[in-house]
Amino acid sequence: MRWSRIISVVTGFLFGQGTLQGINVLAALFLVRALSVEHYAQFSLAFGFQTAVSLLMDLGYTSTIIPLVGERHNDRARVGSYLRAAKHLRDSAFWILSPFAVIAFLAIMHKHHWSWPTQTVLVLSVLLSLYASGPVSYYSAPLFLYGRLREFYVPQTLSGVARLAVYVGLRILGGLNACTAAGLNALNTLFNAIILRKRGRQYVEWPGRNEPEVNREVLKYILPAIPTFIFAAFQSQISLFLINAFGQTINVAEVAALGRLAQIFLALTTFNLIIIEPRIARLKRERLLSTYLQLILIACVFFLLVVVLAFAFPAPFLWLIGPKYKNLGPIVGWVVLTGCFNYLANLIWIMNRARRWIFWRGTILEIVTLILVDICFVAFFGVRDTRHAILFTLASSFSALCIHSYIGVYGFINGERNLSESSSSILKPLRS
Repeated sequence: MRWSRIISVVTGFLFGQGTLQGINVLAALFLVRALSVEHYAQFSLAFGFQTAVSLLMDLGYTSTIIPLVGERHNDRARVGSYLRAAKHLRDSAFWILSPFAVIAFLAIMHKHHWSWPTQTVLVLSVLLSLYASGPVSYYSAPLFLYGRLREFYVPQTLSGVARLAVYVGLRILGGLNACTAAGLNALNTLFNAIILRKRGRQYVEWPGRNEPEVNREVLKYILPAIPTFIFAAFQSQISLFLINAFGQTINVAEVAALGRLAQIFLALTTFNLIIIEPRIARLKRERLLSTYLQLILIACVFFLLVVVLAFAFPAPFLWLIGPKYKNLGPIVGWVVLTGCFNYLANLIWIMNRARRWIFWRGTILEIVTLILVDICFVAFFGVRDTRHAILFTLASSFSALCIHSYIGVYGFINGERNLSESSSSILKPLRS
């Protein structure tokens, strides 16, 4: 029965994620090919900014639900309490940060002298996407926890198909541009939020009121990682922002187009969240090390083949992003290698998080190391063209992989005790 359930969940994930990811990749690649370089730069800048600020608003609150529940996943009231706490913290962050996000995005766009109607539509699409991405994130957790993958994937796949169809229709009618693409993307996120809210809440017992003690528990758990999440929010898109500041509009479009190649790793990253994290969180101590190392080894063997292919035969990858970017062949291998490093770092981070290996030493080390690497790269090489922007991201990704590997080793050496005890002193005033 156990293996039958595992096979059923994995099969459901592969089919559901494969279909959803296929639709999203088709939509993304269609925009790369269909939009002009300037319009694609506009859309990509809005999408990259939205991604960074969304990470800044979330700060890992929604990622606490599964680890904190752990083996008590049958307690629907407890799951509901953690879900409401994550919702409270995430929504509060949106209302506090959204005015600053508007000002920052307008400042980023100022260099390009785009029209005010274009800037207004892009800002509104970013705000709507930021608001709707919260419910998509925290209402998905119960569906992952209870293996309800069909209810997670089906509505999002259908909305993705509809969005792609509208893109194609607008292209035929001559109405596809950065504003319509960004607006449709935001509406698609809002639709997903409404559906997932309805599906996710039916599997938990929703608390009748806000529970400050649960909010403090969630905050205590995630507090050592919050500086990392804040830093990662900027780090995730820093190459795009740097090339926007020091390069030209065409460089922004090229960096964003190459970033679409990283979507081939997105399905595997989602696999970490949906399949690996709940399993590692429930795994017995005696089986942890072997499972941990096996997952890393499998990923390394697979990615070695992919990287060799990308360096030897970049043409298939360039075909995906279209003829406007055919001169980027020498960079493709480095883009794929960066994606591999990012995935491995994410895999190790997810497994560490599932075991509650979150502590201040790792947070400080990660931030300091990445800042030093970024500063040294900019000082010695600069980020003024597409190639240097990609190599900048590669250096950062490799550094993150090394740091998360160190955290994993530290976690095994120190056992299963809570490594974030040092945060308790900070939260004493909150308890009183």
